[in-house]
Amino acid sequence: MHTFLLIAPYFAPQAAVGAYRWVKLARHLVPLGFRPAVLCATFPQDARDPELLRALPPAVVPHDAYLDPRILAAQGALTALSTRLRRPAPPARPSRPIEGLSPFRSLGDRCLIHGPHAAREAVRLGRREGARAVVASVGPFSALPVALHAARALDVPLVLDFRDPWGLHETGAEPPRDAAERARHHLLPVLERHALTRAAHVVLNTRRALAAYHERYPFLDGKSSFIRNHFDASLYDPAPASPEPPSRFTLLHTGTLRAETRIDDIGRALRLLIDREHLTPRDLVLRQIGRATDYERAEVEALGLSGFVEFVPPIPQRALLGELRRAHVLLSMFDPRVVLRIAAKTYDYIASGMPIVSITENPEVDELLAHRPDNTRVRPGDVAALAASLSSHLERFRATRALPAPATAPAEFSSETAASRFADILGRVMRG
Repeated sequence: MHTFLLIAPYFAPQAAVGAYRWVKLARHLVPLGFRPAVLCATFPQDARDPELLRALPPAVVPHDAYLDPRILAAQGALTALSTRLRRPAPPARPSRPIEGLSPFRSLGDRCLIHGPHAAREAVRLGRREGARAVVASVGPFSALPVALHAARALDVPLVLDFRDPWGLHETGAEPPRDAAERARHHLLPVLERHALTRAAHVVLNTRRALAAYHERYPFLDGKSSFIRNHFDASLYDPAPASPEPPSRFTLLHTGTLRAETRIDDIGRALRLLIDREHLTPRDLVLRQIGRATDYERAEVEALGLSGFVEFVPPIPQRALLGELRRAHVLLSMFDPRVVLRIAAKTYDYIASGMPIVSITENPEVDELLAHRPDNTRVRPGDVAALAASLSSHLERFRATRALPAPATAPAEFSSETAASRFADILGRVMRG
């Protein structure tokens, strides 16, 4: 068994999208002869899914030691003191959606202050476990200096797995708002080039991201790959062979609603469809499973859709397949600026085999949707096309009152395929 040090701030038991990629890879790399010794960073406030820990092979033991306990204790004490000294105020109503990753707005992240402690722990763990390589799952991008230090101290090769673009993140296309942001536009590529130069191999998770990084950094040719996000069918509870079909035409979106995944297009398309077809809440429902704020609830209310939308709290990964199989259409969306990334939920949708409508400018998504002829990609802002696509699915529901038959999920997008490709990379860098 070949051991590598995996620096993955997001990992089990965290119930976060950033954790799933490497939980799935770890599960399937062990049978291929590669064992990760994982350094992760679970904060006290993080949502947890203990079943993710139980799903790991015995050879994979997360070492939740990335965070400095002294800093955590000081932060906890300050929070408690602040709470005692001020009167509790009602929570403020969000005036805008949740902001996602924007490296040009801030070079820091929640793990940055823990970096020196994490670097020491990484070297200690790597030496104890006999790591023959270091792999970093980034972002958070403050894990990069930790990984660089660990690889140098252990004298082993470094593999960088970029879950999102950093210096080529789409928010970098926006004009700088102030002097500090202009400085970050100059500094960030310097930091990124430094890390990429020192890596033995760099992994991106879409074909378009890989091409964009090759264009900016030609030296990556020959030492970079793309390995998609993926679905792990063995992480889901088995779905009923013949689930009871919903009485209403059911649309489903999973995951957090935020600035890059706003409900605007879907809301306007639903309003158009409802008015055109004279639908009532007994006819149609949009289920949003995952995090949403009062901002999105206010948007739904303003469109007169309150009776048509259900906001459901997040569910464990194991329960996801059953929920997906009980919907007539699965929805995903990305802001029109996003052209290098693909929503991670798309791979769970593919695993379900149910019809997908993806709102995105990224044409690479077409490759992922090709397994079903009724899958559709709609460009952001094209409300008429979105309404037309939903209308065609509604017509089928009216004719059959049944759920669509699931399609077979292509093995190309499975965790087994992704792990096999990562094992090839690890084997090459370990051989030198």
